[in-house]
Amino acid sequence: MAEFTIKSWSNDAQLDDLARFKRDREIVRGVVTSISIIKDKEIAFLLLENGVTAYCPAEEFSAHEFRSLNGFAGTMQEFIVTNLDLDQEVAIVSIKQADEMKKAKFLSQLEVLEQSELLHTFEFDGVVTGMNLANRNIFVRINGVDAVMYANDYSWDRSRRVEEQVQRGEKIKVKVIRFNKENNLIRVSRRHTLEDPFVKLEALQNHSAVAGRVTGVDPVHGIFIQLDVGLEVKGVKPNQLEEPIVGDIVSCRVRSIDKEKRQAKVVITGYPRGKKKRKDVGAFLFE
Repeated sequence: MAEFTIKSWSNDAQLDDLARFKRDREIVRGVVTSISIIKDKEIAFLLLENGVTAYCPAEEFSAHEFRSLNGFAGTMQEFIVTNLDLDQEVAIVSIKQADEMKKAKFLSQLEVLEQSELLHTFEFDGVVTGMNLANRNIFVRINGVDAVMYANDYSWDRSRRVEEQVQRGEKIKVKVIRFNKENNLIRVSRRHTLEDPFVKLEALQNHSAVAGRVTGVDPVHGIFIQLDVGLEVKGVKPNQLEEPIVGDIVSCRVRSIDKEKRQAKVVITGYPRGKKKRKDVGAFLFE
């Protein structure tokens, strides 16, 4: 292993940590700092929190084959230490084996929860790994297991294209809404971990004024207003008020809510900042 020019450890304390990790098959974390080609083989360099540099060969990076590992530079990975070369002072690790360990534990947990009829009550930490633009399915990895999420299960907001919201590497909370052990199929939902914005809107129904921002003005489809609860709704303008333009901050009164049809309507009551369009920085009211 003379090609590994950077030694994995520089003191006995680091070596003791690595030996313990290997002995206990403990899953540890590290950041992929770079990707290099050594003997025609891609190697990921990982930096542990204790300053150790570890090496993961491409075949131990994932159960999936990637054309290149370059896209993983800068990402946080979990792995186990599989080999310590004391002569060269090099630590070899496997992300794939750590994924297999996490997968077995996670699937066992899902079985227990399903048998106890508690599956839909638990939230899990997931990471978005990609999206199929053809069918708009989102792929989420949870404890080394790949799950699928339908586009409508990403959020309650149907006014925005899910392609504009999803980001690879994004950490999200999800609930498992379908588990088929025989087919190894896991369907998850981020939306089910979020409060329904229509519930929030119902709480504002009796308020005399609600703030919003005009997001669209169309001669056929009408006025659209984004509310702070995360909903874009139809807006109605009384005759005595000036026509709104996109970007206007408006005060509104909730006129109607149809939770089943996922529709709501508000009446514009005024322009608290006047009709001048602003570009302040902050939450949606200050954009």
